[in-house]
Formats: sequence, C-alpha cells, structure tokens
Amino acid sequence: MAAYFVVFSFIVFVLLMGPSQKFRNGPIGMIHRFLTVTLVNGIASVNRRICGTRLSGKFDGIYRYLMEEKNPALQMVYLFLITGAVYAFYVSVWPHIPGPYLSRIHLYTSNLIIIFTYATMFIASRSDPGRVTRENVFKACKAFQYDLVLFEPKQCRTCLIQKPARSKHCSLCNVCVAKCDHHCAWINNCVGLKNYRYFLLFLYATIQICFYGTYLVVYAFMGIAKDMNLMSAYVSNIQTGKSMPITTYQAVLFLIHQQRLLGALGIFAFLVGFVILAFLGYQLSLIKSGMTANEAFKWEDLDEIIQMGELYMHEKEFDVDDAKLAKHAKISKKIKLYWNETAEERKQRLGGPRGKNDYDGTQVQSVKEVENIFDKGFWGNLKEIFFPPSIDN
Repeated sequence: MAAYFVVFSFIVFVLLMGPSQKFRNGPIGMIHRFLTVTLVNGIASVNRRICGTRLSGKFDGIYRYLMEEKNPALQMVYLFLITGAVYAFYVSVWPHIPGPYLSRIHLYTSNLIIIFTYATMFIASRSDPGRVTRENVFKACKAFQYDLVLFEPKQCRTCLIQKPARSKHCSLCNVCVAKCDHHCAWINNCVGLKNYRYFLLFLYATIQICFYGTYLVVYAFMGIAKDMNLMSAYVSNIQTGKSMPITTYQAVLFLIHQQRLLGALGIFAFLVGFVILAFLGYQLSLIKSGMTANEAFKWEDLDEIIQMGELYMHEKEFDVDDAKLAKHAKISKKIKLYWNETAEERKQRLGGPRGKNDYDGTQVQSVKEVENIFDKGFWGNLKEIFFPPSIDN
C-alpha cells in the first residue's frame, strides 16, 4: 500500500509541477514530457497502425475534445468518484454508527458534510470567474494597476478588447478572465477574481469529506475489532506451530480482508485527501506570495531571463500619451520600466544613434529586485480573495 501511495503521489506531482521553470529542464520535466507528449504520441501511433487511419481519426477527435476543448468529462469523473464513495459509506460505514467509538452525532454530521461537498462543487462550477466583456472592461482595467513587468496595457487578440492587469484569455472558455488563476477541468470552469473563494471552498469541502471519511472508517474498524475481541486473539505460526498474540499489522490485514469495501473506502479517501491537501497548500503558498498560478509561471519565466542577464530596469515619470488608456486604466505616475535584451542587442542599440527612449538601464541581478505590486501580505491577499473588487457595471 505504501508503494502505491508513493507512486501515485509522485505521478500527481510530476503532472502538476513538471511544466514549471524549476523542474522543466530536469528529470521531473523529462518525465512530464514523456507522460504528456511521448507516451500520448506513442499510443496514437500504435492506434493508427492497429485501427487504421479512418477509425484512429475518430479517436483523435475524441482526444482533442477531451484535452483541448471545454468539456464536462472530469466533472463527471469527480461526481462518479464522490457518489461511489458516498454509496460505499452508506453500505459499509453507516451500519456501524453508532458504535463503540462512533457516537450517534455522526449520523447527522456525515449527511451535512456530504450535502456541503456537492453544494460547493455545484457553486464553483456555475459561478462567474470574472469574465471581462466590452461592457465591463473599463471597470476591470481599474481593478488592478499594470506593473509593466508581467502585465502591460495591450489588447486581447481574440476578444479585441483591452486586457486588464492580471487577466488572461482562456482558450477553453474563449473569454478573458479577470485575475485568472487557471482553468480547472474538475469544475469545468475558470478560476478567477470572482470565484476563487468558491474554488477554495470546494477544495476544503473535498479535503474535509475525505479525511472525515477516513476518520469514520478507522473508528468503524476499531469498533469491529473490539466487538470481535480481536486484539486478544492468537495466531498460529505455520513454521513453528506455536501460537502467539496477534500483532496490530496482522489485525489490520485481517480486518481489511474481512471488510474489503470498508478498507478500500478508507484507503481511497486518505489518498485523495492527501493529494488535494497538497494542492491546497500550493494555492495557499501562492496567496501568501500575492500571485495567481498564472502569475507564478510568469515569475518563473522572468527569473530565467534574469539568470541569463537579459533584464534591465529604468525608473521614470510616466507620460500617458493615450488619453483613453489614462482615463480607464490604472497606472502609477512614477514607474519602473523593464525590458529584456541580449548582450548583442544591447551593444547594437547603445552603440548606434540614441533615440528619445533609449535608456541605459540597470541590469537586474535577482528576481527579488522586482517588486510584486500585487502582494498585500497574506491577510490582505486573503481578504482580496473573499472580498474581491467589483468589475460589474
């Protein structure tokens, strides 16, 4: 069981963290590319050889739908898993409540937690992540200041509207999302400014039902063991023929063998709860740093540019030429301009005729020198999540 747990956790870690700048050039990145590119292409190639071009084309279409288009597949998987676990709970755990270690209160709390989990999943799935439209784009642009490092005033090439700072165009939802964190396939929805709080609540609810379920399974097993007086039992050694007191390990194996559905439910709930708890920890670390998942990848790319010695900074008073942008966008009057250029590009630029905006600039040595203007401290960031600025007209 421990081996399965380690392998499962490692694969999840690779899939989540493989694309990040810290891991993509190392062994984790290589394994990620193998699982998501090489293995997938290999399976597709074998499929074409076995099934032929016509039938494999249909499989390719299904793959594109599942992987490259917005679809409810993982939503259905989540509902199937959670509903299957709830069914297993009523079949295997419910008969042992109340028991020697489980009071009658769990008859009520378990139902409340089940309802709460379904409710948070529905709310997170149906909530508006903070869609930016022509009607609210001006107000959305005022929600956050452009830092001119990760975000600068520009137009979305798909929506053809001004892109607010911290926003991102989701290719799956085909919409710009304010303060976009990521697109979550488990809720078939983007996570952004207006529904990040509901997404965190959804994660909490899933972790809660998993560990609460694990708790009930453990104490149901303990009740069964007590009713059977199992810990006073003796087992016979096959080799010596001698009887000896049963060990805890032997008792656990015996109980899982006798109550397989109960044991499977407890192991499943613990594994899923652990993985989602780790993901929630990652989300909280982003909140502490004042960034979204989308911005975290941008910071990693920026750090890579700095390590290559190609990022420069110049501080100046900002002269707004675009009156429309000055009216509707939020930009500080005194700003730091950042740009990246190679040593050769810099030599050519500064060696020729100097233009009005040809600044020498100071080379940025560390990502710590670049201020994250969106970071308000952990509690300030958390407050912004639960009480986000309005972008509605």
